[in-house]
Amino acid sequence: MRKTADDTFINPYTLTSLAKEAPPGWRTAGAGHGRLAEGRYAGSVDVEVTARSPLLLRDVYQEGQGDEVGRFPVRRFPDFADPVPYLPGSSLAGAVRSLHETLAGGCLRVFAAEFRPGYRDQARARPGAWRLAQVREVDEDGRPSRMELCPGDPVWVESAALHQALGGAGNLRTGARVTLLDRGVEALGRHQVTEPHQVRAGGSWVVLVTDAQTRKRERKNPAGGAKLPGRYFCATGELEGRTRAVTLPDAVWQRFLDAVDDTKDMREFRQQRHPVTEATLPTGKVFHPGKDGKLLGLRALARRRLFVDQVVWVLPGVTDPQHLAVEELTLAQLWRHAGGTTTAGQRVPEHLLACTDHRQLCPSCRIFGAADTEGEDGRTGRAEQRSYRGHVRFGDAVPHRAHPTEIRHLPPLGSPKPGAGQVYFTHSGKLEGRTATTSQGPPLREWGSEGDHNAERRLRGRKQYWLTGSAQLRPYFRATATEPDAFETLYEKEDRLPSQNGQQEKNQLLSQAESLPAGSVFTFRVHFENLDAAELGGLLCAVDPALVLRDADDADDAYGWAVGGGRPLGFGTVTARVCALSPADAASRYLGGPPPALDVQGAVAAFRASVSPDLRRLWKSQLRKVLRLDWAAPDRVWYPPAATLATPDERFDTKALKPSFTFWNETSGGRAQNVDFPYRQLPSAGAPNPAMKVIPQKDKR
Repeated sequence: MRKTADDTFINPYTLTSLAKEAPPGWRTAGAGHGRLAEGRYAGSVDVEVTARSPLLLRDVYQEGQGDEVGRFPVRRFPDFADPVPYLPGSSLAGAVRSLHETLAGGCLRVFAAEFRPGYRDQARARPGAWRLAQVREVDEDGRPSRMELCPGDPVWVESAALHQALGGAGNLRTGARVTLLDRGVEALGRHQVTEPHQVRAGGSWVVLVTDAQTRKRERKNPAGGAKLPGRYFCATGELEGRTRAVTLPDAVWQRFLDAVDDTKDMREFRQQRHPVTEATLPTGKVFHPGKDGKLLGLRALARRRLFVDQVVWVLPGVTDPQHLAVEELTLAQLWRHAGGTTTAGQRVPEHLLACTDHRQLCPSCRIFGAADTEGEDGRTGRAEQRSYRGHVRFGDAVPHRAHPTEIRHLPPLGSPKPGAGQVYFTHSGKLEGRTATTSQGPPLREWGSEGDHNAERRLRGRKQYWLTGSAQLRPYFRATATEPDAFETLYEKEDRLPSQNGQQEKNQLLSQAESLPAGSVFTFRVHFENLDAAELGGLLCAVDPALVLRDADDADDAYGWAVGGGRPLGFGTVTARVCALSPADAASRYLGGPPPALDVQGAVAAFRASVSPDLRRLWKSQLRKVLRLDWAAPDRVWYPPAATLATPDERFDTKALKPSFTFWNETSGGRAQNVDFPYRQLPSAGAPNPAMKVIPQKDKR
C-alpha cells in the first residue's frame, strides 16, 4: 500500500496501454470444433475464488418485479436446503475474458467504435441567425420531417410573468402558447420581457423551457439589503403559421445524437431497468437552483430522437416557403456540441478493432469466441453469420456456505464515456500545462480541439479499476459505515427539491443493491476444448494473474481481478486460485493412453513465451501495479472530490464525496476571458504515483 499526500485523490480507474502494432500471426483462424487436434488439450480447471471486498451483482431475472433493490443472484444447489447467492458463470466468463484481452493483447471486444462525445457549450450567445422551431412530424427514428419555424428574433420572458399568464408553474411547459403584447426591453443583446401585464395565455408564441442548474442562484437587490433569487427566463418565438418539409443532413443529425448521448437525461434513461418506449414528449420538472428550490416549469427531456410538438433551436439554411434546410440543431441556447469529426474507432490501432471474421481471430477470440454484431452499413443490427463459438465454458461459482446479503445505498453511477481527454487520451508531455490559444476555442481536453491539430490523439487504452483488499478504507465504505443511506442524505438538498405539492423529486441515478461480504468463498469449474498449451496457459493466467505477474520481490502481495458492479466504490475485488488442472489429449481421451505431462507451470511458461516482448513489458510496468490489491492507497480512491478527503484517522465528511465540476473545468486546457486553466492529465498506469491534486468545488452563485 502506497502512502499518498492528504490533499490528493486517485481516480478509481486507470487505463493500460494498447499495442501499437500487431505481432506477426496475431490474427489467425481458430482451431475449430471438429476434432481434438494433435498438440491440443481438453479438460477442466477447478478454481477457488475469494471475495477480497464486498461483491455487488444484480439478478437480471428478478428485475422488473416491483422491487427497487437490485437483488443478488440466487439459485438452488444440491448441498443447500434453500436458494443461496452465487456467482453466475456468465459474469465470471466476462470478467476473465476481459482480463485475458489485457494480458494477451486481444481485440477491443466491448468497444463503441462509432462513439463521439458531446460537450457543454461555452457560455456565449449563439449567432443571431439561430431561430426557434416546433416539430410537427417525425419519422420512425424520431428524426424531424416537418417543422414550423419562428422566423423572427426570439424574446426572453421571465418565468414569473409566464406563471401569472398561464396560471402557475405547473402550466409552464415546453410548447406552451402565449401572446406577447410587447417585445420588452433590450438587455444583454436580446429582448427581455419581465412585466406580467405584457403576457397573455394562448396565441401564436411558443415557449421553450430548459434546465435551470446553470443559472445564477442569487442576484443583487436594487434596493439594497439581502440578495434576491436569480431570474429565470424562457425563450419564446412567434410561429409563422405554416409547416415546412425539413432537409436535415445526416451529418447534422449525427452531431445532434452525439451531443445528446451523454446528457444526464440519457444517463438516467439508460439506467432504468426496463426503459419504456416513449410515444409522446417526456418531460421533467425544472426547479430554481436557489435555496427555496421552487418549481419553475416542465422541460422536454433529452432523448436520441425528437417528438411532435417539441420546441428546438435550429440554424436555418437556404429555405423557401415549402422547405426548411436545417444546418444545426440543439435543445437549448447553451447546450452541447459534438467533439470533432473523429470516432473512437479511429483513435485506436486498427488491428485492435473487434474481430468480425472467424478466419482472422485475435488470441482472445480464438479461446472465448467472437460474434459479428455489425450490419453491412456499419450500424449495430442484423449481421451476416460470421461468429465463432468459444472453446471454454464457465460453470456457476458455488458458495462454500450460505453467505448473508446486505442492502447497499449507492451514489450516482452513470455509464462513463471517453470524452474527458484528461483521462482517456494518451498522456502527452507536450500538452501538459498548456491552454487553448483563444478564449473562444474548445479546451484541449475536447476531441477535435487544437490538441488534435498535429495528429488525432489516441485513446489511452483499456480501463482497469484499482483493486482493494481494504474496502473499509475506501471513501464509500467509510461514509456508509455508520449511515448506510448517507448518499441519499447527501444528494437530498440538491437533487430532491420540493415540488408544488410537497413531494420529493428523487435523484434517478441513486440506487440500492444487495452485496455479499468480503471473505465469501466460491468454487467453479471451467471446461475447455481444443486448446494448445499456450492458449491454456493464457486462460489460467486470466483466472489467476499472480501466475504470470508475481515474482520473488512481491511474494506476499495479492493479485486479482474484479467482477460485478460498484467497482469505482471498491466492490468486486476477488483473488482466485487454480485448485486442479485436468487436461487430456486425443490419445488419453479416446484411446486410454496416459494423461499428458502438461501442468499449470508448463502451460503458463508456454503462454509467456507466446506473447510479444512489448506485452511482457506491459505486464511489468503497468499490470503489476494495476492488478495488485491496494497498490493505490485505498483511502484516496474516488472520483475528483468536492473537498479534501479525510485520512483514516480523521472524522470523515461525506460532503467531500460530491463531484468537483471545478476540477474538470480547471484542468481542461481551456481559456476564459481573464484566466487560463492548464491542461492536467491522469497519470499513466505505469506512473510511480497515480494521485492528482484535489481541486475543491467552487460555490456557484
